[in-house]
Amino acid sequence: MNSTPEQLRFASIPGHTVRADFAGGGLSSDLGPVLLRGVDLQIGLTERLNAALVDARHPSYITHSQRDLLTQRIYQIGCGYEDGNDSNCLRHDPMFKLGAGRLPFDADTALASAATMSRFGHAVSSKDIYRFGKALSSNSSPASPARRAIWCSTWTTRRTPPTAGNRWRFTTTITAAPAICH
Repeated sequence: MNSTPEQLRFASIPGHTVRADFAGGGLSSDLGPVLLRGVDLQIGLTERLNAALVDARHPSYITHSQRDLLTQRIYQIGCGYEDGNDSNCLRHDPMFKLGAGRLPFDADTALASAATMSRFGHAVSSKDIYRFGKALSSNSSPASPARRAIWCSTWTTRRTPPTAGNRWRFTTTITAAPAICH
């Protein structure tokens, strides 16, 4: 008796059905982004965080939307890739692309690079951090009040000493990871 299912189904992306089977084909070592996408679509966390942050970038220079950058960063952290430099390897990973709602094998739909993620992280203002915290603390799930996602966040502030007449700099790093409670 074989107890292994022949196919697994996941949240779809527009115009495509997402299934996993055991026949090989395009491979990835990580299924986490697809699972996180399913949870995120139910609780709307990325949408709340996106609404909380102000995108001050000039529209003509934008390749990746703020929502796409948030999605990529949150899913990477949720899958254990806490360093932003992991973005260089994961930007072409089919499961991370699928989790971000992109076609997994399309070369033109690469996710953001580590440099882009670094600029995105350093552009966040203190007001953005405050609104981000409010969005994280509003733990409401439109899908089901009995099933809530708790996002554990760590905020680290580092003071950099002045150099060549510059003032002290403060750098804030935000790390968030999901935990599902039933």
